Amino acid sequence: MKTSKIVFLIMSVLLLAIMTSGLTYYLIYTSNSSSNGDISVTVFINYGTLKEDNQEEYNVTLPGGKSALSAFSQVANLELVNYTFGVYVVGVNGYEEQFPDYWSFYYHDSSSGLWVYSEIGVDNYYLEDGNMIKLEYTG
Repeated sequence: MKTSKIVFLIMSVLLLAIMTSGLTYYLIYTSNSSSNGDISVTVFINYGTLKEDNQEEYNVTLPGGKSALSAFSQVANLELVNYTFGVYVVGVNGYEEQFPDYWSFYYHDSSSGLWVYSEIGVDNYYLEDGNMIKLEYTG
């Protein structure tokens, strides 16, 4: 009888740990909790080899709780494809991807000072005041 109680306790602790991890991920990466007031973000579009003057920079103000897609949509004409996992950017301002090159989404990590390839799509990356985000063509 004691063994079954110990197994039950261990399983309960593991289940609690998994649930806590899932909730933490949800709150950090996908929560759409809006803040009070507007936020300011810096938006970059880097055309790679598609254009001679290849980088544009914009300062965007938008309501708190908006996604990167909202910020990019304010400064560029985006061609999007909707998938079950989210939105995929296939074109920016008339420049469409051509295999094997593609448009990629980055955010600036202020602690390291580096641009980081986002594992989260533009429609699920929620912005905070002072964020810097970039769409970059890989070609």
